[in-house]
Amino acid sequence: MKKLQPVRGTKDIPEKEFLELSSISLIWNKISLLNGFNMVETPILEDSEVFKKTLGTTSDIIKKETYTFKDRSNNEITLRPEGTASIVRFFINNKLQQSLPQKFSYAGPMFRYDRPQKGRFRQFYQFGAEMIGERDIYADIELISLAKLFVNESGVSDKSFKIQVNSLGDEVSRKKYILELQNFFQDHKKELTTESLERLKKNPLRILDTKNNEEKKLLEKAPKLKDFLTNEASDIFEEFKKGCKQLRIPIVINDNLVRGLDYYNNICYEFISNDIGAQDSFLAGGRYDGLIKKMGGPNYPGCGFAVGVERLLLLKPSSIKDTKRFLTPNSYVLIAVGKENKIKAMEIKNKIIEIVDKEPSSNLLYRYLIDFICRDNLSKGLKYANEKEADFAIIIGQDEIKNKEIIIKDLKKRNQKKIEIKNLKLIFR
Repeated sequence: MKKLQPVRGTKDIPEKEFLELSSISLIWNKISLLNGFNMVETPILEDSEVFKKTLGTTSDIIKKETYTFKDRSNNEITLRPEGTASIVRFFINNKLQQSLPQKFSYAGPMFRYDRPQKGRFRQFYQFGAEMIGERDIYADIELISLAKLFVNESGVSDKSFKIQVNSLGDEVSRKKYILELQNFFQDHKKELTTESLERLKKNPLRILDTKNNEEKKLLEKAPKLKDFLTNEASDIFEEFKKGCKQLRIPIVINDNLVRGLDYYNNICYEFISNDIGAQDSFLAGGRYDGLIKKMGGPNYPGCGFAVGVERLLLLKPSSIKDTKRFLTPNSYVLIAVGKENKIKAMEIKNKIIEIVDKEPSSNLLYRYLIDFICRDNLSKGLKYANEKEADFAIIIGQDEIKNKEIIIKDLKKRNQKKIEIKNLKLIFR
């Protein structure tokens, strides 16, 4: 019989990983809401046209990475491979152009049929932010500033990553550059891989994203897009760089940086780290003016970014300022000793939860995690608490109920104290 296991490229998320994911999600929600980006959610399933129209036929995602199928009504459906196209579709469908700019944030699973490797899965989580309807460069600067703030608030120091930026120029810039690039690569066709030869026919810009080492050497001789920027595109890039400097955002220019999605123009950027393997980018974004119109909406500008959560969490512990910020700090197991005491013990647990729920949770998911177990003797309850690696045990037996008190046992320091139930607020606050 075939052994049942997760589909290749997917994985189960055990308790500790789930806490990390939940904690960093809370940080994302807090940071994005504080900066005026409203959380929205779109379906995991989308009409395939949503991505065919937006990602471009030459992108690797459309060519070989989407999970696309026909449903029972013969509709072609795609599991979303990224978030921007769905957010733009959401903006158009809900006619949200009355009050611009619109600022959205989102979080959820994405799906790509990619080769599984360190930090890259076929089902993976992304957080993202999009701003629609603002053409001024301050929007790009606001977003890259938000991205850096989130990464830092997650506990990752500036020393652990670099922010690479480039300008993809406007349409006029790219037309001139693509023509020059085609001529260059035509003269070096023998040095190109089969994949790059295909890209040469459809979109030569995609060759700049090659992972082949020999082609990377060739790119050093290739024309640079910066030399073909129009005055307007060049001014936009200069203003962006100046704004980043004023906000102390340490950027590095990468002339060969292009995004893997064909809808980007002008500003693009990636946050990269050497601590997460070959796939060193964990956050990326840029501007996508023209995308909304391409999808059937008004001709509004847009820009945004997305962060790969698994890759962000892969950063080495040495680069985390305080790893405990990812975890629930105080975990308790409330032990009801004896079945006859379980209801009273649950009442006390509910009182504690009520107290905790009213307290601000600061940067953490919860200040307290309170598990409940009923055992016929204390030793079995303490064994369970230790197996769960709890910090504390709350012990409630017949005597504690009679005396209207609880015992809190520190499982690390091996000491304990009695607390009157009327004083619970003094402990759980």
